[in-house]
Amino acid sequence: MSATRRLVLIHGFTERPAMWATLINQINDPTLAISTPTIPGHGALPEIPHELTAESYCKAIAEQLPHDDLPWIVVGHSMGGYLAATLARMFPDRIAALGFFHSKAGADNAAKIEDRKRAIATAEHNKDLYIGTMLRNTFSAKNIERFREPLTQMIADAQHDISYACIAAAHTVMIERADGVSNINNANYPVAYFLGTDDKSISFESLQSELDEMKRAQITLIENAGHMGHIECFEEAAEWLKNLCAEN
Repeated sequence: MSATRRLVLIHGFTERPAMWATLINQINDPTLAISTPTIPGHGALPEIPHELTAESYCKAIAEQLPHDDLPWIVVGHSMGGYLAATLARMFPDRIAALGFFHSKAGADNAAKIEDRKRAIATAEHNKDLYIGTMLRNTFSAKNIERFREPLTQMIADAQHDISYACIAAAHTVMIERADGVSNINNANYPVAYFLGTDDKSISFESLQSELDEMKRAQITLIENAGHMGHIECFEEAAEWLKNLCAEN
């Protein structure tokens, strides 16, 4: 059976496309073609666009996708979700569904912008310490010991892959990105959110105003999970992803 849709999975800040591997293994749908592009500055794509905008990052992502007419089901984790919202604005006729995996469509508020500026300064002083501390904080405190091995590997991979220039550029792009809520709320495709109750980066409370506007969005909230649902609550994440794809 030929594929009729393309599932585009965009990894998060400091991560690799391989973060999706275990979830992809749970998808048994011959109508889906699956693509896992790399965010600029990460892993196999170390080059950073000259223009530090979400649009330039999304252009680099789109260039990694096959040139066909398949509609896109786009799912992004964290920064990948911010870029998914931008892709939806840049390529509105290609989008069949959007999934925000520990992410959101809205822009940063003033407090978050200041957090990002502090992160850039911290990483400039000690890049590897910043990465280690940041990634440890992405897990629920309840899950640190349980998932010590994958967390340790994630930190080692990021410290190997990610430069200070990538960190500074990515935070700049996230600070400058446009708000995508109104654009997506007016769309006629499904929108789904996956959140953890212990997520320090994308909390349910911080998303409340966005979710209030997204009247048609589906929201899955997992107890005792942080920012890394593909590890911390794998079964629930796999079910959420399969359900999103089954709606199209």
